[in-house]
Amino acid sequence: MPLTPADVHNVAFSKPPIGKRGYNEDEVDAFLDLVEQELSRLIEENADLRQRVAELDAELADAKKNRGPVAAVKQAPAPEPPKPAPAPAPAPMPAPAPAAKDAPSADANLQAAKVLSLAQEMADRLTSDAKTEAEQLLANARTNSERLVSDARTRSESMIADARQKAEAMLSDAQTRSDNQLRQAKEKADGLQADAERKHTEIMATITQQRSVLESRIEQLKTFEREYRVRLKSYLESQLEELENRGSAVPVDGGEFGEGASGNGALLKGGK
Repeated sequence: MPLTPADVHNVAFSKPPIGKRGYNEDEVDAFLDLVEQELSRLIEENADLRQRVAELDAELADAKKNRGPVAAVKQAPAPEPPKPAPAPAPAPMPAPAPAAKDAPSADANLQAAKVLSLAQEMADRLTSDAKTEAEQLLANARTNSERLVSDARTRSESMIADARQKAEAMLSDAQTRSDNQLRQAKEKADGLQADAERKHTEIMATITQQRSVLESRIEQLKTFEREYRVRLKSYLESQLEELENRGSAVPVDGGEFGEGASGNGALLKGGK
């Protein structure tokens, strides 16, 4: 089983026999306290590193879930972080022998040295394994993050290119439709203008024709008026002459009728 701070704390060494050399008990206890503290610190550091790796894995999973359209891009599965190799079980510590007057002090010194060496080796191994695992996990997380960023950038650039292409196609289609509508509107306007000009020409021709007819009619009426005046004048003159001739045929001393006729003739002459 792996060495724990409790093992270091609870270890007990037998005292050397009287007259034999041995380590100072206070110094050994102080060193064991340091070993216990360092081992506890390394275990806590290893636990913190494992927690940090778990947090990085959770953040990576959240990034994969929240990356939106990038999730559609097929990606190679992220390599699983290597599991730390289990620490080899330390050699079982020999149970402390009961204090005896004939136990050599060399055994106690050797046991203490083995415990210290084993504790130092275990601490170094835990530190190395924890650092290696943390560096590997951080490298994997960094690689996965860079790959996700690269995939997201590639996807974003592709989406931007597609959007730009669609926008250009829509703009070209709108321009084509606008040109067609303008051409049709111009053709319609030209047709309306040509039709208006044709109708104007027809109306003006009709007006000109009617004017000519009216002018001809007016000339006819003027001619008729002149001819009528001439005929009327001739008729009136002939009537006056006839009245004068009749008046001259009546005797001078004829009665009132003769005087009246003579007067009427004079009146007609005066009117002429």
